[in-house]
Amino acid sequence: MNASLDREIDIGFSVVKQMPSNKIGECIVNKEVRKEEAGDKRHSAPPRRVEHRVMRLEEFVVGPSNQLAYMSAQEMFRSPDPPFSTLFIYGSVGLGKTHILQGICNQVNENRNLRKAIYMPAEHWTNEFIAALKKGKVDSFRNEYRGADVLLIDDVHFLSNKSGIQEEFLHTFNTLHHSSKRIILASDAHPKLIKKIKESLASRMMSGMVAEIRPPDFETALAILKAKTGVAGKVMPQEVLAYMAERLKERSVREFESVLTTVTAIATAYKRKINVSLVKEVLSGVSSQRLRKVRIEDIEKCVSDYFQLSPEELRSSNKKRSQILPIHMCCYLARTLTAASYQEIGDHFGNRRHTTCIAAMRKIKRRLETDSEFSCLVDRLSEEIRRNPS
Repeated sequence: MNASLDREIDIGFSVVKQMPSNKIGECIVNKEVRKEEAGDKRHSAPPRRVEHRVMRLEEFVVGPSNQLAYMSAQEMFRSPDPPFSTLFIYGSVGLGKTHILQGICNQVNENRNLRKAIYMPAEHWTNEFIAALKKGKVDSFRNEYRGADVLLIDDVHFLSNKSGIQEEFLHTFNTLHHSSKRIILASDAHPKLIKKIKESLASRMMSGMVAEIRPPDFETALAILKAKTGVAGKVMPQEVLAYMAERLKERSVREFESVLTTVTAIATAYKRKINVSLVKEVLSGVSSQRLRKVRIEDIEKCVSDYFQLSPEELRSSNKKRSQILPIHMCCYLARTLTAASYQEIGDHFGNRRHTTCIAAMRKIKRRLETDSEFSCLVDRLSEEIRRNPS
């Protein structure tokens, strides 16, 4: 969204707040009812359903890396008065955040216990608000979302740098919170690390339970692979699944699905037996593709942009205190995302010795084990680098 449109939203929002409700728009609860009939039936319209493939909680594979997020989401619905009514789940792309949100939404709506659950990505929510603002139907928009018993908003980092949208979302959040409704949010970053987000909104997001989802370990990766092959009706030898789990652990579930699909397709097309040798071929192609996509310069740009340093400062042989952590992160990311050797990385960043890069790697790894916010930042930068290679 460009700056001019955001200013338009800010201005429009301030005007809407001052207008009488009967001048803004008619209360319409459901999109489908809007299309068919705008009569009395609109108040009995069914709650919004999750689009695309239905994700169910019983299909979610629970492990140490995601157990806190999964159990926290379940805990919110075990009693009328849960220990917390707000849950914020964060983690890299493809680790199961959307699965949990959509699963909860389906579970609530299917129980038919008079609760109304709404799931929506933040981008869609934003687009609906803009449309309502332009059509003068903000009251309809507010009644729909503030009337939910459970609101589940995905990818809330999309609200970054959109002050007018953030203001509207904060009021929606407060209305639901004060009514003891349930709110579950998901993002690729901890609230503190979402860029250009209002402090008041970030604080609200952290007012309940905050849970991180990490990449799966070996046992969880193996369980996920078994579940995926079971759902698809595929049969794979145990040693093949174990090999894949060992190689794919610490990666996203989407990569699991991609590798499984590729292995099965090759085996079918070329009438080959599914074995470790075939999987090695597929994974070799995946790894080389991952390594070719990212260059040290991509990492340098991403890290320098985040820490507001110039690339020259990262390549400088001088060691200023403000440059040490960014340089260490560059060494870590370059080693994990590219095929560069320690010496090549050291040469790029100020002609440092390879032993200096090894020490930087160790320091970053130790901090990743103890600092969840820092871990989230590294994951976020890694994902950004993978998405936007030059």
